[in-house]
Amino acid sequence: MQGYDASTYGDRWADVYDDWYDDPEEVDATVACLAAVAGDPATAGPVLELGIGTGRLAVPLAARGYDVRGLDASVAMIDVLRAKADAATIPVHVGDMATPRCPPRPGEDVAPACGGVFVAYNTLFNLADARAQRTCLEGVASVLVPGGWFVCAAFIPDLDEPPAVRGTVGVRTLTTDRVVLTADRHDADAQTISGQFIDITQGGIALRPFHIRYLLPAQLDALARAAGLELVERWGGWDRSAFDETSPMQVAHYRRPPA
Repeated sequence: MQGYDASTYGDRWADVYDDWYDDPEEVDATVACLAAVAGDPATAGPVLELGIGTGRLAVPLAARGYDVRGLDASVAMIDVLRAKADAATIPVHVGDMATPRCPPRPGEDVAPACGGVFVAYNTLFNLADARAQRTCLEGVASVLVPGGWFVCAAFIPDLDEPPAVRGTVGVRTLTTDRVVLTADRHDADAQTISGQFIDITQGGIALRPFHIRYLLPAQLDALARAAGLELVERWGGWDRSAFDETSPMQVAHYRRPPA
């Protein structure tokens, strides 16, 4: 998508993200799953969220006592987070998650290695080319302690023999005061989906673009394996239900092998 970069999604979505994706049950299930993987907060070490955004997951994890830290390319998203938690509570590095970096806490010269890293809500797919996805997972492995964990959640694409390139237009929201239209283009060969949410109100029009490169589970496993991470388990959701060919999403749990 011409003009789209690492910060575009966050900058264009920050003002509506929490409202549009407000799902307390999903947040609770996600936080519970991550806590089960991380274990005791006292011994879990730093937990780094890639694409921390508005802190929907980081804030409740920190409230459980975890040393949560974040990375995000969008200052607008981080500004929303900062209305919920200060830098002493959740340190955040502003940067592209293609090159993961764990921010230090106040008083630390260098951040310690992470006990765990996670990326939720399809955020890994926002890295829309193969090289960026590969370097991201290599970076994840580099910031983890030996034996550290990595959890990645993403949708499973429906690939029932689509044409090489197809486009769709639809309606997301229709009220007396607002219309939100969707327009997207799916390139099956490149495994990319580019689109816009066209948010129309009496005050004007806001364009909320997205551009992703999706991965199938086997492709994600191959990238992780090449980065030195091994698959522990794959679930069909944050409730840790069994994963099978009908699952609409995956929650993949990897680890860096112990030294």
